[in-house]
Amino acid sequence: MHGYSDRINHAFAFAAKYYNVLAPTGARMDYLAHPANVAVILARYGCEQVTIVAGILHHVLEESPPDHWPVLEQKISEKFGPVVLAVARDALEPKFDRRGDERPWQTCKQEYLGLLAAAEPRALDIIAADEIHACGSTMTALRRLGVEYLRTVSSAGSEQTIWWYRSLLEILTARSDWPRREMLSELRLMSADMVRSLRQSEGGR
Repeated sequence: MHGYSDRINHAFAFAAKYYNVLAPTGARMDYLAHPANVAVILARYGCEQVTIVAGILHHVLEESPPDHWPVLEQKISEKFGPVVLAVARDALEPKFDRRGDERPWQTCKQEYLGLLAAAEPRALDIIAADEIHACGSTMTALRRLGVEYLRTVSSAGSEQTIWWYRSLLEILTARSDWPRREMLSELRLMSADMVRSLRQSEGGR
């Protein structure tokens, strides 16, 4: 892959148009920073262009209401190809129910773990990169703002967060068909750091 990619540039432009509008008022640049960081992590681990583009675009689908998906999926397939769309869809967290309502955190995560057991390897790259960034940025905020920060960005408590990272690592570790398993080492270290910080914070109350 060369330094410049028209497809990656196009993916960010697409995200700026369809994903950025979902951001809370005044937080659009911060909102778009997440898929950008995921793309950087995927590139650092040597992922192919299809995976990086799908990693950027999967956030557009994941955060959009399900009734928007048919139009968005058609546009993604037309502009970036059916393979990108398939990988992006395989990495989606099932945040909404059939009526378009946001699902309870625990229900969503439990179903997500089941999907990860069968997701294609490129989707696992995206999911691991997504969690590496989420875990890293959350740890930075926890150090600066304290454990109370967790409630401002997630409906999950400390115990649920610990359960999630442990369960995720179990699923990813079991996927022997996943070629980019070196991502596990970084995610394991970061999640262990988070669990330790949460345990210490809970113990200090």
